[in-house]
Amino acid sequence: MNLRPAPIHFAWYERLAMRVLFALVLERHIPASLSHLTITAPNGVARIIDVRFLLEPSVFAVGRSLLLAALVLYVLRVGWSIALPYITLFSIGVGTIINSQGAISHYLQIVSLVLLAQTAAHFYSLSGKGKAAASEGLSREDLLVNWSQQTIAAVYLVSALTKLIHTKGAWILQSPLIAVQIIKTTEQDYYDRLHPAGLQAGLRVAEWITLHPLLVMLIMTGGLLLELSAPLLLLGRGWAACYGLALVAFHETVGRVMQLHFTYNEYLIWIYLVNVPFWVWLGWRRMRERFKRPDSAA
Repeated sequence: MNLRPAPIHFAWYERLAMRVLFALVLERHIPASLSHLTITAPNGVARIIDVRFLLEPSVFAVGRSLLLAALVLYVLRVGWSIALPYITLFSIGVGTIINSQGAISHYLQIVSLVLLAQTAAHFYSLSGKGKAAASEGLSREDLLVNWSQQTIAAVYLVSALTKLIHTKGAWILQSPLIAVQIIKTTEQDYYDRLHPAGLQAGLRVAEWITLHPLLVMLIMTGGLLLELSAPLLLLGRGWAACYGLALVAFHETVGRVMQLHFTYNEYLIWIYLVNVPFWVWLGWRRMRERFKRPDSAA
């Protein structure tokens, strides 16, 4: 078996679906306002750049309007040299502010990382080496999609390695201790919003985890193995789809059992790994060929 990932050429309808769906995700993951937030514990870019100007409602409103315009350009494949860097920087800026409240949220990171990969892929495609890739049958947008897939695989692999390194290989045994982190995050959120229902829900989840440590370890073991083997999803469409569905099943299980949701991870998995439009088209073509055979034999 050839384990070298082969470049994949994506049809126009696949690329169109990916652009539209990713644009919808980008519009959704940026909140309507940041005025209710403050930078109490600068994190990431906020440590070197003052991003508090985004907290001004008027500035943020203009920035979000420009984001919508950039997303339209992104979908239309126009002005990517301007649109992609702007979308990426705006996403990073917003994520930095959200992660500068004293607690780190991971739900925005994968979106910004994919944006960084697509921006880098776009400018790489304009270089000499990028143009050479076209000789392999890859369009510029194929390169963006391939780099997006590589980024998703890297996110999961790095996540698994980080868990193992920081726990010295004992992450699975320590996974029930996630209940402590849930309590901390829940209480931080409660003191920000004073929402009793959210506090009680988080405490119930933490209590359930402490009462079912073996089930938690079983679920986390499956997820860890998926993360460690994530680079295999780059071997082709079938591998990507299978891994994508497995990762979605894992996230849904964790979400339903422990109330830890990774919604944006799932969005990107459906868009760039499962790629439903391709499999619908392939199934339709196979059915059409099958129904044509009796007619040709007659």
